[in-house]
Amino acid sequence: MKRRTFGGWLVRGGAVALGSAASGCAAPVARPRPTAAAGPPATRAIDRPAAPPPLPLPEPGPALSLQVPARFEEVAGDNGLTLIVSPRPGLPLASVALLVRCGPAFDPPGRRGCAELLAQLLTRGALRRGRAVDGVGLSRQAEALGGAVSVRVEERLIALEMTVLTPRIPAALALLADLLRHPLLAAADLQSVRSQMRDALALRRQDPAALAAMVAHRTAWGPDARGEVTTADSVMAVRREDVVALHRRWVRPDRVAVVLAGDIDLAGARAVVGPVLEDWRLGTEPPPAEPREAPSEAPAPVLAPTLLVHLPAAAQSSVLLCAPFVGTEAPDHAIGTLAVAVMGAGYSARLNQEVRIRRGLSYGVSGRVEQQRLTGLFIAAAQTGHIHAAAVAALMQRQLLGLAQQPVTPAELAARRAALIGEFARQLDTTSGMVARIGDDWALGVASGHLARWSQRLEAVTPAQVQAFARRHWTPERLRTVIVGPLDRVFAATAPPPGAVRLEASALVLDSPTLRR
Repeated sequence: MKRRTFGGWLVRGGAVALGSAASGCAAPVARPRPTAAAGPPATRAIDRPAAPPPLPLPEPGPALSLQVPARFEEVAGDNGLTLIVSPRPGLPLASVALLVRCGPAFDPPGRRGCAELLAQLLTRGALRRGRAVDGVGLSRQAEALGGAVSVRVEERLIALEMTVLTPRIPAALALLADLLRHPLLAAADLQSVRSQMRDALALRRQDPAALAAMVAHRTAWGPDARGEVTTADSVMAVRREDVVALHRRWVRPDRVAVVLAGDIDLAGARAVVGPVLEDWRLGTEPPPAEPREAPSEAPAPVLAPTLLVHLPAAAQSSVLLCAPFVGTEAPDHAIGTLAVAVMGAGYSARLNQEVRIRRGLSYGVSGRVEQQRLTGLFIAAAQTGHIHAAAVAALMQRQLLGLAQQPVTPAELAARRAALIGEFARQLDTTSGMVARIGDDWALGVASGHLARWSQRLEAVTPAQVQAFARRHWTPERLRTVIVGPLDRVFAATAPPPGAVRLEASALVLDSPTLRR
């Protein structure tokens, strides 16, 4: 008997006719008559298995004790260089990183993208033992050590990193030190990297999700410099002398940290760092003043709370919802982190449950935080069909504001807390993850004991505190909404929200907080 499955149903057809080898024709096969017990054929064509009873959700298990790896931090030598070591014996490898307190926040006026260009040029060529080595040669040298150089750029951080076997730590550190201290910053390489960035930015303006993120970032911070975004115009305005000046001004030993995580202790780290970086002198120039950070209070946007961006060729519409967040130094930072997890971190978070699971309007809602030392932004994003974009925006707003009225249950909070601590533990379980977490905290000036206390701070948060956080920070007048898509289709059957501002994607000026000239 031939069986085929369609959509989970088991379909039983008639008996298969077997071909005759002599005639090539199908031989008739007798069909058995259904018995009374079998029921009429029409009702037996499809077997419909009984739906199993719903399984009850398991109760949260007991909280697990998280052992955070040890961390040692000190100023190495007289040049102000910071040494951070996180020993992890047992596996003969380590991640080596050089961190610089420099990033897009340090770009010269009108030259947004200068720090990103500098970061990419660090691996395009450098002086090694007095000889110029191009990017291909540097890659070969890194591969000969059994690794590759990765470059990471955050708002106030540039990081160079490698993961190598323990015996190769000194060579890896020497390679990273030459990349950071002696880059060629060649004009031809700058032109190549700048053109690549310009083309990538042009593509981002045609992507509704990427464009919505840029519009939200540019407008949610108001006129504050924190809201600046990298554009094709700002990148093409960067000259080689701008990149050289940025490197000379900010890449100095008292603004650099060496991070070693893995199979090395503090004494071993001192022995490695000394011969490589002891000749790096401060010079006579005083330390430069860092750019002012955004104030702790939320900035006042200069545009309407709802922005509608017309992108006619978009295949889907993008919806972004922005809400204020607190800085890393705020006493309720851990509470806010759990509030974000309840709303938008993970498959079972409230926004994803409402938009995807219950209504099927999107493949998912993601949530992230743009974090600073004094303030921050929570951004939730979803992609959806054009006719659903307005409804998805309203659902996301209602869910976020509803946290102030709909309490978090202990079980819900326990699940989100477990997910956060589990993610935190997985990050610290690798040497590269440990280096990344240390780098983020160091760039924001977070105290060295923050990692050891983080899981305990999350464990201490109560449902009432999460609800109070939402009442205090997530109020209707403080939310910002961005919808990007073909607006004639988005609002074909409904009116745009009152007071919403319509903008043409082709005419956006992302270098301006008003998005206009």
